[in-house]
Amino acid sequence: MTTDVKEEATEIADEQKEKSFFARGALLGLFGGALAAILLISVGGSVVSLLDDVWGSGEEAAAPADDLTGEDLLIETGRNLATTNGCIGCHSTNGLDGTGPTWQGLAATVDDDYLIRAIIDPNAEIAAGFEPDVMPNTYVDTLTTEDVDALVAYIKSL
Repeated sequence: MTTDVKEEATEIADEQKEKSFFARGALLGLFGGALAAILLISVGGSVVSLLDDVWGSGEEAAAPADDLTGEDLLIETGRNLATTNGCIGCHSTNGLDGTGPTWQGLAATVDDDYLIRAIIDPNAEIAAGFEPDVMPNTYVDTLTTEDVDALVAYIKSL
C-alpha cells in the first residue's frame, strides 16, 4: 500500500469512528433523558405535577419568607412544606387532578376540619374517584400542628 492510500484509509476509519461515537452519544443521551423522565415521574408523582413543575401553574414567584408576615408567612410555609413533603407530587395547584385531588378551589368545597383530617388521617374519608391507601398515613407523626395549619392555609389560598 502506498502512503496516500494508507492515509486515506486511516482518515475514513477515523471518520467512521467519529460518526459512531456521536451516534452512540446521541442514543445514550436519548435513553438517559427518557430514563431521567421516568424516574422523575415515579419519584415525583403524577405527570400533571411534573408538567406543572416544568411549565409552572401560572402562579407568580413567592416573595422571600424574610419579607412575609402573618397569613402570608403561614401560606408560604405551607407551600414549602407541600414541596418538601412531596405533596405536590400527587396534588396539583392548577385544577387538574393527579394521583390525588387538585388543591385548587378545594377549600371552597370543604371545611378546615376536613383538610386537617385528610392530612393526618388520609383514609378517614376518601375523595370520590380516588383510591384509599395511596397517601402516606405518617403525617400525623411527622408534621406538627403548626405544619398542618400552614398546609391548610396554603390549600385555602389556592
